[in-house]
Amino acid sequence: MGFKHRGGEERVLVVDQGSSGFGWLMIGAAIGAGLALLYAPRSGEETRRVIGRRWDDLKDEAEEKFDEFAEGVQEGREKIRAKIERLVDADRDGGREARPASAREELERRLTDARARRRSPDVEEEEPVA
Repeated sequence: MGFKHRGGEERVLVVDQGSSGFGWLMIGAAIGAGLALLYAPRSGEETRRVIGRRWDDLKDEAEEKFDEFAEGVQEGREKIRAKIERLVDADRDGGREARPASAREELERRLTDARARRRSPDVEEEEPVA
């Protein structure tokens, strides 16, 4: 999202919304535990048991989320590795079609081909010798 500054130059506003849900989960758990302690009609020993169970549940959930994240990272690594292997195999086979060329690479390739054609004698225009 851009807007014009007084001097006429364009400025860009960047809003970082990259906070994770896990941080909010921990904050919510801490607030909930604090409120439970304040309003709990239980004895101290019973309250400690409840807090311990809730802490274990929270720890299990955090480990589960971490495992899901690690699986996602591993899947991403495997996809990238497979793509790199396909590109390397295609380059070994000499196939340029395997990976899309950037506009610059395509232009350089065309210029090289055109220069090579211009330097070599044109075989099609020569008359056959009888």
